[in-house]
This record gives sequence, structure tokens and C-alpha cells, in this order.
Amino acid sequence: MAEFDFSFFVLDFALGFLIFVGAFTADSEAMQRDRWPILIFATLGILLSTFIVGGLAFGLVQILGMTSVPFIHCLLFGALISPTDPIAVLAILKETSVPRSLQADIAGESLLNDGVAVVVFLTILQLAGGGGEQGAAESHGGALPVVKLFAQEVLGGAALGAIFGWVGIKLVRIAKAPAVDILISLAMVMGCYALSWKLHVSGALAVVVTGIIFGTALRKPGVAAEEREHLDTFWEGIDHILNAVLFTLMGMVLLGLSESFELRYLFAGILAIPAVLLARLISVSLPLPFTKLRYGKPGTTIAMLTWGGLRGGISIALALSLSGELSKDLILHMTYIVVAFSILVQGLTISPLVKKLLPESGSAQ
Repeated sequence: MAEFDFSFFVLDFALGFLIFVGAFTADSEAMQRDRWPILIFATLGILLSTFIVGGLAFGLVQILGMTSVPFIHCLLFGALISPTDPIAVLAILKETSVPRSLQADIAGESLLNDGVAVVVFLTILQLAGGGGEQGAAESHGGALPVVKLFAQEVLGGAALGAIFGWVGIKLVRIAKAPAVDILISLAMVMGCYALSWKLHVSGALAVVVTGIIFGTALRKPGVAAEEREHLDTFWEGIDHILNAVLFTLMGMVLLGLSESFELRYLFAGILAIPAVLLARLISVSLPLPFTKLRYGKPGTTIAMLTWGGLRGGISIALALSLSGELSKDLILHMTYIVVAFSILVQGLTISPLVKKLLPESGSAQ
């Protein structure tokens, strides 16, 4: 396990497939209805959370005596821990009694903010000088290169995903053969994700757009169910297999943390849990009045969105991608502790929380 590249497995291989499954199977009608809240939470919410977590983490490490950790490293932690992980969210929400409309909102936000957060993380990484020679050069080039990088990643990823989604639908309608449809969908995801790396655009956002376009077209009222059943079955199997492998590897990564473990890292991780939850609370509370998103009282909506924001393997993969001079050991331990709490505590209690806050809701809602 010490030789296994978990970051490569998640970011360069599994992420594209898992995000496509989430986007392909998402409730596009509910996402369309609540598109503005989802977009606001996935953009403004991520930026707010990044800086709030970064500021709180900087204060925590100073209190714990780790005065050599600069603020920019804490911002890196804020960027990688802020996104709600679509892999964890979708895997857990499917097994809960959370109303379908709320599932669509949380899942839609997770799918989008994952791509945005990766872009924010890479931008801060370059500012910290961790992006190689190019990153070091851009970190001294002012705000313009940063804005250019962000726009290129986000807009370029969305455009690339739209192209692949449109082409994929055209090919499936021409083929009209289950085996060929599956091969087309595989080629579409792998080609889109691979090309995004070559073009230096966000692969996560590209695959999200591809999956939404592909899934929406196959779920239009005039499309018969048998035309997509084979695709649903195939991608559901891929989803189960990769999730099983991913969560198993996440646990085994813990074995490699023992060599660099320090007691202050444990304290930092435990204290980071309420800091991350507070940042999530603020990042959904501030934009909420500007949206029409409501589940009962405003406090109920905020509580469910806050507690339903699960972290997962993507945060760990981003932490593992850091180099040693960027406080990797500290950030990795803090990340793993927050992710473990998110999955084990938040994931197992989100359904009882919804039943308590919305006793009239049912799983079919």
C-alpha cells in the first residue's frame, strides 16, 4: 500500500467514471428546477468555505504550536476539504429516506462543486508554488494568470463536455444496439476525461456536463425505457464496483499514515471537524436568502444542507497529491479525520435527521 498511488487512481482514473454515473443518473428535472441554488452553492459556497476553513485552520495550527505552517498551506486544506464529494454523497443518499428533491439538490451541488473545487485547489497550488516551474511563474504574475486559469478550466471544461454529450447522443441514436451503446458511452467518458487533461480544462466539469446531457436526452418523455435500461444496468454495476474499491482503499490508506503520525496532527484533525462544519453552515446560509430553495423552515433547510455535505475520497486524493514541502503530512491527517467523521457520523445520521426535521417526508417524495 505504501507504493500504491491513491491520488492517481482517484483523480486520473476512477473520478471520471464515478462522476459520469452521478450526472447520468441524476434527477435532471429537479436539478433544472433548482439550478440557481445549485450553481450558487457550487461556486460562491466553495469560495466562501475555502477561505473560512483556511482562516480557521491557520488559527488552529498556530494554537497547536505549528507556527511554521503558512496561511497558503491552510488555504490548500480549505480548498480540498470544502467540496462535498459526489462519490460519498451519491453512495449514501441512495440508501436513505432523504426526499428525492433534496437528494437532487445535494447531488447536483456535489457534482458541480467538485469540478469547481479542483480548479480552486489547482489555482491555490500554483500560488503556493506547488505547480512546478509553470506554477511558480504564474504565482508571481499577478491576478490575471489566476483568472485566466480559472476561466480556462471552468468554461473550457463545460464546452468540452457539451460537445462530447451531444456527439454521444447522436452516435447512440444511430447505433441502436445495446452492446454498441455501452461501448459508445465508455468511449465518450474516457475520451472526454483524457482530452480534458491534454487541453488543460476541468475534466470533472466536462464529464458532469456530458453525463447530464446524455442522461437528460435518454430520459425524455418520448424515449422508451428499454432504450436506456442496458446503459442504466451497466453504469450501475460500474458504480458499485468502483465505490467498493475506492472506499476499501480509503481505509487501507490509513496504514500508510502511521509512519508520519504525530499527536498534534490528531488534535488538529479533531478540531478541524467543527471548523469544516461551521464553514459549510456559513457557505450555505449566506447564499440561501437569494434562492427559492426551501424544505420546511429556513433553519431546517440549512441544517439538512449542512449535515448532508459529505466529504470523501476526492479530498484524500487531493491531499495525497501534495508535495512534502506543502505541509502534506499535517494536511493529509486532518483530511482523513474529517472525511472519516463525515462518512461514519454524518452519513449514518443524515436519514434520521431528515425524518426528525421533516416527519411528513417519505423516500418517494
